[in-house]
Amino acid sequence: MNHFYQSIQGWFIYQSIYDQAIKVASDGAHFVEIGSWRGRSSAYMAISILNSNKNIRFDCVDTWRGSLDEDVHQNDPAVVNDTLYTEFLKNMESVIHVVNPIRMPSLEAVTQYPDHSLDLVLIDAGHSYSDVAADIRAWLPKVKPGGTLAGDDYAWPGVKQAVTELIPNATILQSIGCWSLTK
Repeated sequence: MNHFYQSIQGWFIYQSIYDQAIKVASDGAHFVEIGSWRGRSSAYMAISILNSNKNIRFDCVDTWRGSLDEDVHQNDPAVVNDTLYTEFLKNMESVIHVVNPIRMPSLEAVTQYPDHSLDLVLIDAGHSYSDVAADIRAWLPKVKPGGTLAGDDYAWPGVKQAVTELIPNATILQSIGCWSLTK
């Protein structure tokens, strides 16, 4: 199936992280994306999973209400009118059988997963130090040995500080502004 993520508004630069996760995943793998917005990255992952012919569970965790600390989110008409989740579902229509949307805050959703159960967790939600640090602390124990915890927006001061302090051995992918840690 052809990718269509480019037609979805949003930001997405970590294709190489998703590609690598699928490449090393075996059937039965479980991926979680924290922060999905309108689904640009979610659509990429869903199509890539389908094209891999692997049985991979893919959960998208988001409130679909934007990040409270970011004006670009809070001023978006879909956030103001509370239609962002509806837009996400519409954008996922052709791949919804691969995507499992979980509409709740990250720190609530994390309680649904046993420790050491996830092959990939990608954090791309709030960008403040407190949000990123809380997500790293909560989700890192959920990643299984050999799995990956990764995230976007390393250039944001809050993201950089949280990653540097909490996982100093993370690989920083400066060329794409991301970070990752394989356990």
